[in-house]
Amino acid sequence: MNEIKKIFFAYPIFLTFLLVISSFLSANLFVNSEYTFAVWFILMLVSFATGWLMNSGFMWNNGIKVILITTLISVVITLMIVALFRNNFDMNSSLVGNLVLYSLRVLVLGLSAVFGLSFSENMKNVVQKNDTELDTDIPEASISDKAEYYINEAKLKADKLLFEAEKEAHQIRDRKTQIEMQLRELIHTEREVIRKYESEENSVTTSLESSSE
Repeated sequence: MNEIKKIFFAYPIFLTFLLVISSFLSANLFVNSEYTFAVWFILMLVSFATGWLMNSGFMWNNGIKVILITTLISVVITLMIVALFRNNFDMNSSLVGNLVLYSLRVLVLGLSAVFGLSFSENMKNVVQKNDTELDTDIPEASISDKAEYYINEAKLKADKLLFEAEKEAHQIRDRKTQIEMQLRELIHTEREVIRKYESEENSVTTSLESSSE
């Protein structure tokens, strides 16, 4: 598993801040404020871009887990803020209804991040698929050239091995010839020594016979 760089954890921290801060927007997007919807749409785009960037650091599996955990934490923080400071929010219905409303708003932004993450993953898969198709769709001429190259390379290696074998065999023959010459010289030397010894022995025997007479 690839190690995740610490700098990539800035994305979920930023996403948590974005989800929590969205609670301070007006709940009546199309009625009370002229610019609230535009701000809300920008928040969704920023959340989408954050999910897109998280795919480069966390990949698909870890990215989904991080976004879901971040969204859950943001929902809890939002509910705590709304419950503690409900006088500062648009509370037009029951407390439970408003808690559900603000939770859904955070969940929508969290899903926007998930959508950005999945869109980035799909784009990556498309690029990888195209690269794979380019590698597999090699022209036949190119394949034949590669095959010829590998055949020539194999022939060169075989010729090299044959040359090395012939060279080694030649060296073995030279060693054999040298050993045979040394043995012949040794045998010739032994014969000369034996002849010299026999001649000396004969001369000694002759001299002893002469002295005995």
